[in-house]
Amino acid sequence: MKGLALTTMCCLSFCTYGEQGPDLFSLSLEELTTIEIATKNKQTIYSSPSIVYVITRDQINEMGISNLQTLLNFVPGYQSTRDIEQGTANRISARGRSTALSESVLVQIDGNKINDLYTGGISILNRLIDLGNIERIEIIRGPGSALYGSNAFLGVINIITASNRNEMSVSVSHPNRVSSRFSLSHAFSEHKKLDFYLGVFDDAGDNYHLTDINGIEGETHDPINGLDAYLKQSWHDWLFTARYMKRQLNDFIALGSLGNDINKEQSQQWSFSAQYNGTWFNQLDYDVSFAHSQDKWQTQALLIPKEVEIFPDFSLATNFVGGPFLTSKNSKAAINVSYQASDNHLVSFGSAYEKAHISDVYTATTHDLFTLEPYQQSIKLVGDQSFSDRKSRKIVSLYLQDQIQLTTEWEVTAGIRYDYYNDFGHAISPRIAAVWKPEEKSSLKLMYGTAFRAPNFLELYDRNNYVDFGNVNLNAEEVETIEVSWLQTFENWHVEITAFNNDFKQLITLAAPVEHPENPFFSPSFTNNDGQKSRGVETELQFKLTQQFSIKVLWNWFTDDSDINIAQNTGAVMFDYQQAAWRFNLHGFYRGNNEAVANQSSYFVAAANASLSLSPHLTVNFALDNMFNQQYRTQSIVYEEGIANRGRAITLGMQYQF
Repeated sequence: MKGLALTTMCCLSFCTYGEQGPDLFSLSLEELTTIEIATKNKQTIYSSPSIVYVITRDQINEMGISNLQTLLNFVPGYQSTRDIEQGTANRISARGRSTALSESVLVQIDGNKINDLYTGGISILNRLIDLGNIERIEIIRGPGSALYGSNAFLGVINIITASNRNEMSVSVSHPNRVSSRFSLSHAFSEHKKLDFYLGVFDDAGDNYHLTDINGIEGETHDPINGLDAYLKQSWHDWLFTARYMKRQLNDFIALGSLGNDINKEQSQQWSFSAQYNGTWFNQLDYDVSFAHSQDKWQTQALLIPKEVEIFPDFSLATNFVGGPFLTSKNSKAAINVSYQASDNHLVSFGSAYEKAHISDVYTATTHDLFTLEPYQQSIKLVGDQSFSDRKSRKIVSLYLQDQIQLTTEWEVTAGIRYDYYNDFGHAISPRIAAVWKPEEKSSLKLMYGTAFRAPNFLELYDRNNYVDFGNVNLNAEEVETIEVSWLQTFENWHVEITAFNNDFKQLITLAAPVEHPENPFFSPSFTNNDGQKSRGVETELQFKLTQQFSIKVLWNWFTDDSDINIAQNTGAVMFDYQQAAWRFNLHGFYRGNNEAVANQSSYFVAAANASLSLSPHLTVNFALDNMFNQQYRTQSIVYEEGIANRGRAITLGMQYQF
């Protein structure tokens, strides 16, 4: 599975030639770098008031990437590492801040948020986000709350799905993974079109020898299977979308325990949206949208194995098995308007209303949580006995943005957003950016902005929990960011250097336990802490040595302040070579020492990929992931020594376009 991920590196980084895809250095700005994520209006990465990274469909197709989480290891400023705090998942870190729930980054598909309500992140619900249906991905590196509100704290990722695509693919990996994808597009008329995508995979997992938090040592594996379906219908000025995602995980480690044939995790997400786009008097563009989503998350884990001594001379006669069940719903209505006041002046504003609530929640358990007496069968603890409550949240937001072209070389963008939450209060997020663009493919950016992250339902309302206890008096996390960036593209090379400083305020962290009737296990609660910072430099350098051979190097440096534990030095290197119908890639990523992972030194994970176009319609490929079988562990607060990652994998794949 990581073979597909690392293979992605070259797809992301290197342009293809001829029939294989576009070349970074030959494409026009409109073809290569037109984005919308930074302002919700079309512009180039050179003129955008944010640091934006773009990954195209052709690049992703060339390398056959399987999921977003592994791809992010190769985006400047981002990292993705395996964790098991809330079940096997990937924690996504941005610019020096790493949390198990990945709630500091907002992720969207076609502009619709997929972060879940309970955690605010994308780790436990949207595991291994499928990228088989991608036109392009636009990624903001830095704050985005001035446009997007909560969770756009340190980054925003918008996945734009594909259109006009008719193809099927299949891949087989060792050890034991099979996946297939199918895309179909049909135009009924010039203004009526349907796009459909279906992807499935079944991964039997790698083999591990582990010791869990109960001291149980044994062999296990990490199987996962999934299904993704997406429907997109355009009808004149309307756009309708529908999405379904399902993931099933078994065995390995769930909630800290090793439990083969017992541990099970399942997550699902349904969503649909409708958007109408219109224009008034050729100067005012607007869109009105409605979106609804439903989430479901269920975990069953071996919490305490039988015959393991819990207290002196006390153990359980049967396995203590339990876990959470939660479903939630979210609805949102929004309007966005852009007014072209003059050739050099664009004003944008918008408003949204959002309502979310937990519709069902309970704790499943085979034993009494307090006395540890066994039940005759597993029961559901609901109401005051559950780990959370059926809470709701209402959000009202307003934003205003002003873009002014002062001269042919200077452009200034200023914006502000107001968000009101009925459960904790309000947040105000301003930003301002000045961009100097002396040449078409050259710019210097000076940026200032703030962002916030609303406390999630876990942090507010958790109770009757061995791990944590919620605090209803939490304030939103805040960050104040200053960025300076230089981008330059010449005939055969491209460079980008970005420096940033994040000043965090009111970060939500675990604190001392509190006495409360709903905290019977005296678990630690949450509090707001001030005074942490994150600083760093992100660099990107690409050379086109010949028409066939390209090299790309990424290097990031971050500070390590207080409990923001992450590798201070990270990087990636990519070599890409094409000859006739063949294409070869060597690539890998580097992670420096991370003090949060005991006894884990720096490491480099390398991979290789080769693809052959047998015809204009048929391509086959061979991928070798973690080619040197690097043994490495990644950060988890559950295990000081970290979590083992997968070893070497071999993948054979075929793609047919029709």
